[in-house]
Amino acid sequence: MLPINLDLTNKQVLIAGGGSVAARRANALGTESCSVTVVSPHICDEMARIIDTYELNWKEKKVSAEDLKGAFFIVAATNDPAVNEWITQTAQPHQLVNCVSQSELGNVIMPKVVKAGKVTISVSTSGASPTRTKQLASAIENLLEQEDVDALDALYVERKTRQRKSR
Repeated sequence: MLPINLDLTNKQVLIAGGGSVAARRANALGTESCSVTVVSPHICDEMARIIDTYELNWKEKKVSAEDLKGAFFIVAATNDPAVNEWITQTAQPHQLVNCVSQSELGNVIMPKVVKAGKVTISVSTSGASPTRTKQLASAIENLLEQEDVDALDALYVERKTRQRKSR
């Protein structure tokens, strides 16, 4: 797997599932400039809060092949591994798919992301242990000094100013 930062601006994202794992994915994607649709006959309280907070779309039904069409990124996070597997098999080759129940079936593993200013750090155990991934990300987050974050933010502004002047 190659770690990358993915720009989802104006992209269609589908989250199949309404439980706690789907809610964590929705929370991470809700801050991005993309259009997120959640498809699930039922949602947990946390997912309902996230849908309201980020104004996500919710289709109150079971996922179908029609729902997958047009999605740039698909998160298969239902509570049924067979449905998640079906989603990975039904998705088109050009679509990005994160399968939460069997990461090896998808072509994307969503890392734990630590953000502070312009600093973005992703941590992944390649699906081996989501719990350990969270622990490692927390340890890394504790290492970030606010002065470093502020300095990088200032360098970003300075670089953009130089780029504008050189045009």
